[in-house]
Amino acid sequence: MSLDRFDALKEGLSASTRRVFASEDLQEWCDLCQLDQTWQGVPEPLIAGLFSYLLGEELPGHGTNYLKQAMAFHATAEAGETLTASVTISRLRRDKALANLKTVCTGHDGRLICDGEALVLFQH
Repeated sequence: MSLDRFDALKEGLSASTRRVFASEDLQEWCDLCQLDQTWQGVPEPLIAGLFSYLLGEELPGHGTNYLKQAMAFHATAEAGETLTASVTISRLRRDKALANLKTVCTGHDGRLICDGEALVLFQH
């Protein structure tokens, strides 16, 4: 099986992105979810979406399929705060085209918002 793009991956390789969710973004999310209340802080699914973006567009990139994700939240991200999400390859299994990645999101002051791991299947 030809896995040229998979073979270009290495353990320790990482990618990151930054995002600021404005209070209008949070209100739009509440409206989409049909919530009648104001959400305190950035909702966890919006933070998880940062990891989805990274895995599907940056590392490993196109052809990546989520198999599972686990996240532990340690602090609340505030509206207007710059968040940095990163993924780092922690294990590669060529025989099954699987990649394990560590996931971390930090706030503008470097505090840990959440961390976890993802398992993805890499399709060429």
